[in-house]
Amino acid sequence: MTDVSLHETVRTAPAAAGRSGPTAREDSSMASCDAPGRELAAFLRAEVGWRALEPRGLYARFGRPLFLHLLFVLTLPVAAALGLGIALVNWMLFGRLGDVLFRQARVGHRGHAFSIYKFRTMRAGARSDFESWADGQDRQRVTRFGRFLRRTHLDELPQYLNVLRGEMDLIGPRPEMLEIDRWARERITGFQLRNVLRPGITGYAQVTQGYAGRDENVYAAKLRRDLSYCERLSLGLDLVIVARTVRTMCSRR
Repeated sequence: MTDVSLHETVRTAPAAAGRSGPTAREDSSMASCDAPGRELAAFLRAEVGWRALEPRGLYARFGRPLFLHLLFVLTLPVAAALGLGIALVNWMLFGRLGDVLFRQARVGHRGHAFSIYKFRTMRAGARSDFESWADGQDRQRVTRFGRFLRRTHLDELPQYLNVLRGEMDLIGPRPEMLEIDRWARERITGFQLRNVLRPGITGYAQVTQGYAGRDENVYAAKLRRDLSYCERLSLGLDLVIVARTVRTMCSRR
């Protein structure tokens, strides 16, 4: 639970005369209006705004940090062993040690940008990451081994480094590229509220929804799932996410 409901924060944003978002019939809180977005952004610019939205309760304060710490310690040896093998294959594929990993700016906890680490899965291209994402051309540059890494989500293993740096958790909302986050915030009021928790290597929206693509409706649904996770934090829910993550990796979906 939170002192201030995340859904209520979005829902009570003052209505504007602008256009409504495409998901307005499903949830009026997803209305894509400029004025509520500006007022919400002003509220969140103050640290007290973020603190008021943080999940409360025994599990959120003590149980979840302990669970995530234990999960990290238990899975780190396996992640390190797999990561070493993948790094060697990538080194042979791309020919340079510097091309084994891929760094990209993402939006993290409370909207602060950070560099995320992933195993490189694509050959270099002339266009920016956002341009490739926007027109769907990013997948055409993926290597055969890169497709395997993406299907099994093993390309995310280097994010254990981000966890060590305190920028991510094992479980939490997936961090978006800066440009994609801006694109979503322009269309979906309250999209930045998902950053109330540290981003995760896996998360509730990821295991229940999958890849969002370039669909505004899907991003609105992604926000609802992320907010639902924040307000329903429990050991049971985190265990479900872990189990579904393993199942997804094994089934290569």
